[in-house]
Amino acid sequence: MFFVFTYDYGDMVTEAQLLTTGQAAQVLGCSRQHVVDLCDAGRLPCSVIGSHRRIARGDLQSFLDEGQVLRREEERSLWLHRALLGPLLRDPERVLARARSNIERWSGTHRADGMTQSWLREWEGLLDQGVDAVADILASRTPRAVELRANSPFAGVLDEQERLAVHQSFRRHWAAKHRAA
Repeated sequence: MFFVFTYDYGDMVTEAQLLTTGQAAQVLGCSRQHVVDLCDAGRLPCSVIGSHRRIARGDLQSFLDEGQVLRREEERSLWLHRALLGPLLRDPERVLARARSNIERWSGTHRADGMTQSWLREWEGLLDQGVDAVADILASRTPRAVELRANSPFAGVLDEQERLAVHQSFRRHWAAKHRAA
């Protein structure tokens, strides 16, 4: 099944604004076939030109902004942060104290008016809200959670062996999920 979308907002979509499925796959960090499957399922709007699917840059950005799909590094971060849920629930005082300690240490090394400081302040607010608020962000696929995890204060909570085990598991998962056809 192919979907052809026309744009009725008066602006013409130029060829420069259209991406091939291969280019979209590079942006998403997945296989070209996965992009084709997303298009065929109607989850990612596309146009069909001849026998080729083309994705408007704006549609791809909207798809990313909705948090429907994560880039490889974002999904790996999600897996690592989900692994933090066990220690967080078993020993919340230790995990939250470690995060607070990291925030305090890092705050002294970044510009007061920089983006890193704003993320650290947001994490402080979440830590103040307690375990439930932190757990929600650790497991969420929302764009806000993705950004927060990219600036995570939880370094050192998982030991090296746990971290490596999560990385290995993630690599197997990613390879199976995104195997090129």
